[in-house]
Amino acid sequence: MNTFKSTAMFAVRRRAVTAVERATFVCFSIGAHRLAGPVELIDRVLRPSTGAPSVTFEGRVLPYADLASPLGLVLGGGAVGLRRVLVAHVNDEWWALPVDAVHDVVSVDALEVLPLRADHPDAHRTGAIATFTRGERTVLVLDLVRLLR
Repeated sequence: MNTFKSTAMFAVRRRAVTAVERATFVCFSIGAHRLAGPVELIDRVLRPSTGAPSVTFEGRVLPYADLASPLGLVLGGGAVGLRRVLVAHVNDEWWALPVDAVHDVVSVDALEVLPLRADHPDAHRTGAIATFTRGERTVLVLDLVRLLR
């Protein structure tokens, strides 16, 4: 068999195998809502020590950004020290995003991340773009770039 023919057959077989694409998210909660943001934009999870109006991270003073209000949600009533703060960046801007809890980092098959349909109960939430299922719970995927503009 000539080399060109065997290489061409291998290329055809290789294209027939579907590459599984993965999407990786940081999962967190605001109130009772389970949410997710792309791991590429979230650098760290911190536990704030006070109710100060900013957080210091790697020599930067980061302002708090309110994720809850644009989503129509309310942070839980617990003490600030019991909450977590996601350190996120969009381009050269850095933010401290208060959340009630951080659960885990998950990697899911990209085909399991479903665009938010117009009839979905969370379709009205600004910045909500998709969902995926984790265990028995539906996780709402956020467009953090849009929310932090």
